Amino acid sequence: MCSRLALLRAVALVLTGVVTATVGGCAQTGDPATASSSPTASSSPAASDTRYVRGDGPLADDWKDEGLLGEDLPERSDLAAMWQTILWADGYLDRSAIDCHHAGATLRATRAWQSNNRLPADGIVGPLTFGAAGERLVRGADGLVVYRGERHRVPFRRADDGRYLVEDSGTYRPLRRDRATLRICQRQGADQPTG
Repeated sequence: MCSRLALLRAVALVLTGVVTATVGGCAQTGDPATASSSPTASSSPAASDTRYVRGDGPLADDWKDEGLLGEDLPERSDLAAMWQTILWADGYLDRSAIDCHHAGATLRATRAWQSNNRLPADGIVGPLTFGAAGERLVRGADGLVVYRGERHRVPFRRADDGRYLVEDSGTYRPLRRDRATLRICQRQGADQPTG
C-alpha cells in the first residue's frame, strides 16, 4: 500500500511534468541521480527541469511539451514572449506588442494563427499549437536553430543540455517557462498586470 505522502509526491511530480517509474503501483520518487539509472528516466540530469523551454532529438518535436499558454493562465513568462515572437514572425502580431503575457491582442492573434494552420482556434497554446510551430524549426548556420516564419526568421540556440536560448541584449539566455526574465519582459512588464 502506498503511503499518502508517496501518492502526493507522485501527483506533484506528474503535475510538474516529471515522469516517475512505478513499482507495485507506488510511484518511486527519490534522488534524481538514482532516478537517472532507471531505464524509464532520462539520462540527462537537467531533462526533468521543467522551468526551461527545451528540446532533444529532431527539431520538429522540440516544442510539443512546453506547457500551456491561455487566457486563464495570467502568468508572464519567457515562453509567452517566445510565442509572441512566433506570432510576429508569421505576421500576426506587431513586434511592439511583445509583452510576455498571453492576453488581449496575443490571444486574438493566436486564434487567427491556429485557424490558418487548421488547428482548433481556442487561443490555448499547448502541444498541438506548439507542435505545429515546431515543424518550422530548421538548423541554421553556426549551430543556430531557426524558426522560419512567413515574414521573419527567429534564431535560437539549443544548448548541450537541450535548453533553448535566445539573444537578449547581446547575450544568449535560456527561455524560462515559469517566469519572465528577458529584458523585453522587464521593460514591457512595468505597466502590465501580474495576474
